[in-house]
Amino acid sequence: MIITGVFLDRDGVLNTHTPNGYVLKSEALVMLPGVAEAVKRLNEVGVPVLVVSNQQGVGKGVMTRDDLAGIEQQMRTELDRLAGAYIDRYYYCTDLKDACSPRRKPEPGMLLEAAADFGLDLASTIFIGDSPTDIAAGYAAKVGKTALVLSGGSRFYHDGIWDPAPDFVFPDLPTAVDWIMEQRV
Repeated sequence: MIITGVFLDRDGVLNTHTPNGYVLKSEALVMLPGVAEAVKRLNEVGVPVLVVSNQQGVGKGVMTRDDLAGIEQQMRTELDRLAGAYIDRYYYCTDLKDACSPRRKPEPGMLLEAAADFGLDLASTIFIGDSPTDIAAGYAAKVGKTALVLSGGSRFYHDGIWDPAPDFVFPDLPTAVDWIMEQRV
């Protein structure tokens, strides 16, 4: 299977989780080791890299849209500084969990929107996340493969039990990208 697009969750995949569960300000953003280089490898082979992230902190009023934009800009700066890497586009759902938004993971809305924006055949994409909602959203969108990374603290994954089960489990994004690159040969 050749992967033609990569969807990434943000917190726990690209950057560390914070103790309160939210990165509220740009100065709190801490990139995970090796992710900038991993994203750069995807950039170099022309695979679109798309972040799809629930950010209900905005809906809860603990952060603003400007805070979210500042965090995104900090991520852009860090990816570029560390490896000359970039994310093709960021998609956020700021709705509260109980709003039943079709864009909020585990619903597929953000993935469907991104696929339409980039002309992607979802069957040839992969969604890499660190939570059950990420994997469920991937299945709902009918992506080709789903991957769980344990870099988010693996707080949801215990002894291989997962519902729904991801297609793959990797320790982190760099290892997942190694697998993607092997598929491109």
